[in-house]
Amino acid sequence: MLKNIITWQPVLTNHQAYTYEALELLSGSKLIAYVAETENSIRKSQGWTETTVSSVTRVLIPKRNFLSFCLNELLKHKNDIHIFASPFQESKLIACLFFARILGLNFYLISEPYSPIEEGYLGDGRSYINRIKAHLRPCIYRIYSLFLRARVGGIFTISKLAYDQYLGHGVPKEKLFPFAYFVPRITQFSLIDRSPLKRPPSLKVVYVGALIRRKGLDVLQDAICTLREKGYQVSLDIYGAGDQGLVFSNFDFISYQGLIPFGDAQEVIARYELLVLPSRYDGWGVVINEALCANVPVAYANTVGAGEVAKNFGAGLSFSSGDSKSLSAVLLALIDDPSLLSALRNQTGIAADSLQPEVGARYMLDMMNFNGRTSEGIKPPWYF
Repeated sequence: MLKNIITWQPVLTNHQAYTYEALELLSGSKLIAYVAETENSIRKSQGWTETTVSSVTRVLIPKRNFLSFCLNELLKHKNDIHIFASPFQESKLIACLFFARILGLNFYLISEPYSPIEEGYLGDGRSYINRIKAHLRPCIYRIYSLFLRARVGGIFTISKLAYDQYLGHGVPKEKLFPFAYFVPRITQFSLIDRSPLKRPPSLKVVYVGALIRRKGLDVLQDAICTLREKGYQVSLDIYGAGDQGLVFSNFDFISYQGLIPFGDAQEVIARYELLVLPSRYDGWGVVINEALCANVPVAYANTVGAGEVAKNFGAGLSFSSGDSKSLSAVLLALIDDPSLLSALRNQTGIAADSLQPEVGARYMLDMMNFNGRTSEGIKPPWYF
């Protein structure tokens, strides 16, 4: 049986907390989550809230004297397992991770890939700063990898890109565990009869996400306009916070719908036939989880981490990032061949089953129980 499980992350949100809750239950261990802040101001402006999972014990890392605090807490839990989630986003956690490495503690990482593009991750910001960051990230992560690889128990890599990046920076393959984000299915959604024989060719599309350039909303709207020009009755509803000036406001078939109340994404997405995530880059893209849980197929840019799951289960189609013509072709294929859309929809439930928190927690527990022995025989069920 595992000892206590100590997690460290910038902020605890539902796409992490449900997995921790399941991990605590499955392991029979006490789980304590140390957080740098209870909520992130930028995330909050985009509709995110602190976790609704009350069973996970949270401890706020103080702003003052945080170095001594982290060192004392690490020493207090020196015989426990430590999990650092996205530690490179927060200076406090980088220092804490440094201490864990020096002290020789048993620790793991949960890490998204670093962004290979210049667009800001949470906002558009100043372009020249984003350009500098994009050039520096590979060097910085190579240094991190060299420092950590000998001592880290393993890295749970969010998406294939993260796996490839760490492998390329010298982390041994046996220490890389393909991982994901997990959200629970809120309720069971029945499949809706959308027979195209009863109406002209059409498609109801939804976008859910931040209104920033990185998310590729311009690409999606260009594709929708192209199909409308060809006479197809395709429509797009947009949900999210950010720069509403990015929404094409002069077309009645494109509509901005505001924010989705936190926790209601699946219910809203279930009203549509297709969710599109056109991000120029997305380390994961939790909205794909939400769509699959709502039995709604997805179209996604080939730079979206979660797209790999939709692809593996036949629950979505990919298009070239930043290419509105490629997206138009995918949407047209779904309109012209209703059986294709139906086939994708029929696979969403199976894909969603693989992305439930208890599935991720079980895999994580299996990996940590190997304690350095080979884990090649265990395959993550979302990347079969």
